[in-house]
Amino acid sequence: MNQEGLVPLGEVFRIFRGSVLLKGSVVPRLGETVYTTDGEVIGYVSDIFGKISGFYILVRLTSEKIEVEIGEKLYLQGKTGPVSPSGKAKPQL
Repeated sequence: MNQEGLVPLGEVFRIFRGSVLLKGSVVPRLGETVYTTDGEVIGYVSDIFGKISGFYILVRLTSEKIEVEIGEKLYLQGKTGPVSPSGKAKPQL
């Protein structure tokens, strides 16, 4: 997959063994696949927490061998679309 069609999910804030914490840009669905800038699958959305004005996203990595850096941007596939704070899907324009 290339970068076309990817939507910014957030920026890596903390790195843990087997997961990363992002400062969120959009609210994703739980279980949604997460991609690198190059379009490679890196993991999936495991949890979302915090206030809508400043929320965090926990991404479980598909392998502990995956390397990410603080400040790196991660992405969602564009066609899935984010959800609203109520958990209902936002309409796609």
